[in-house]
Amino acid sequence: MLASCAAAANSFEPIRVDGGLIAGTPSPQWSYGIRVFRGVPYAAPPIGNLRWRPPQPVAPWQGVKEADRYTPSCMQAPTAKDSNAWQEGLTPVSEDCLYLNIWTPAKSVSDNLAVMVFIPGGGNIRGSASESQYDGNNLAKKGVVYVSVNYRLGVFGFLAHPDLTRESEHHASGNYALQDQIAALQWIQRNVAKFGGNPNSVMLFGHSAGASNLAALMASPLAKGLFHRALGQSGGLGNQAPLTQAEEAGVKFAEAVGARSLTQLRAKTAEEILNAGRIVNAPVVDGWVLPDNVYNIFGAGKQIDVPLIAGSVGDDGPGAGMPTKAGEVPGWARDNYGALADEFLKAFPAGSDTEAAKASHDLRRDRSLVGARTWLALHAQAGRSKAYWYLFNHASPMPPGAMFGGRPAVEMGSYHGGELVYVWNNLNLKDWPWMAADRNLGELMSTLWTNFAKTGDPNGPGLPKWPAYDSKKEMLLYITTDGKAQPPPYEQQLDFLSKAAAAPRNR
Repeated sequence: MLASCAAAANSFEPIRVDGGLIAGTPSPQWSYGIRVFRGVPYAAPPIGNLRWRPPQPVAPWQGVKEADRYTPSCMQAPTAKDSNAWQEGLTPVSEDCLYLNIWTPAKSVSDNLAVMVFIPGGGNIRGSASESQYDGNNLAKKGVVYVSVNYRLGVFGFLAHPDLTRESEHHASGNYALQDQIAALQWIQRNVAKFGGNPNSVMLFGHSAGASNLAALMASPLAKGLFHRALGQSGGLGNQAPLTQAEEAGVKFAEAVGARSLTQLRAKTAEEILNAGRIVNAPVVDGWVLPDNVYNIFGAGKQIDVPLIAGSVGDDGPGAGMPTKAGEVPGWARDNYGALADEFLKAFPAGSDTEAAKASHDLRRDRSLVGARTWLALHAQAGRSKAYWYLFNHASPMPPGAMFGGRPAVEMGSYHGGELVYVWNNLNLKDWPWMAADRNLGELMSTLWTNFAKTGDPNGPGLPKWPAYDSKKEMLLYITTDGKAQPPPYEQQLDFLSKAAAAPRNR
């Protein structure tokens, strides 16, 4: 039976995609008929004269390309071994990184399955679609085609410069990472039906910076029609730099690496660019990819109108950049919140060092929570597609030393990214002391996410009732070892942060 399932899944291979023929491999769960295609190019390598240009079409190849392994991650600094338990064994880094990976359970090209497309996080300076926790087998088992995407990071993905703007036919620069993600979505529109996927039923989802990139894509006219549902995990509307400001930063970067022209910049090795020591990782209001900042576009109701889920985790630490010494907090509050500083200190009291440390933790947690709330509220005020809010608050049995520089797991709680292993239901990939509650949670979250991908509504038989977002009666799905709809916690803190975010100095 196993052999017949695998043969059935392989009956429509090799597959002709942009550039030529590809063949996949059975997944470790091949008894379910899942096929995996790793390292499929969706654009030409952005190297040499294509560095800091929009993604270009794939170069054709001869014969059948074996899509059997991950390709290099995009250029980024090395990750410390004890900072992320899921990044062990990552492929090398390279500028030649515009590839995607596909898991499909389809038995024929006519299966017409919903498609889930993932944008990894990592602050737009690190991360990869080949992290082990993003393995798509268990999502594909639930009847979807799953795709993960690499995109240019840091200065390779976000550098703006007056000369780059001048050479652009759109008079724009700085959003190459977003253009990569758009190019991947366009590739999916052209090709995913050949993997049994439905190009008219695409859910785009992202984590952290990947979620903020998703919000930017919802605000981009270039992405219209490329996805039909959106889901952001621990991210919000993000920050975008005006083009002139981003160009000024680009000029300083070029000076720092000793380049007086684009030709000299493009002649630098990838390592020289990476090691220049200046982080460039924010989208740009360039008038083309982004006609305005994302907050304003959502505020005007001009974003792409699709059903949306957004949420965060209960301990999004380890801090918010504020001091943990009580005596330093009032000055920091004035610098960051101006006339609202006294209100900040009431919402986040810091009368002692212990209180200040707790306030820093709570501020990080509540910024993420209010980021999701603001995103949902602006999206819902247009009164069209439904939106859903969640808060994930469960601590995994992560062993000491596995993450965050070896800090004890008990200190991390429901840490930033702690929900990912449950969304992908990949508990089997780590020999941690999982309990039955953890396994039930993995089944719950992967089902909620795939339900939303299929229908635009996460609800279903046997699942907790998840009401749509309503600004007049706010409810979220509070997810611990199960899920329960309830009003949002930390009301005073959330109301303050919403007020501060809307203040002119913070927009």
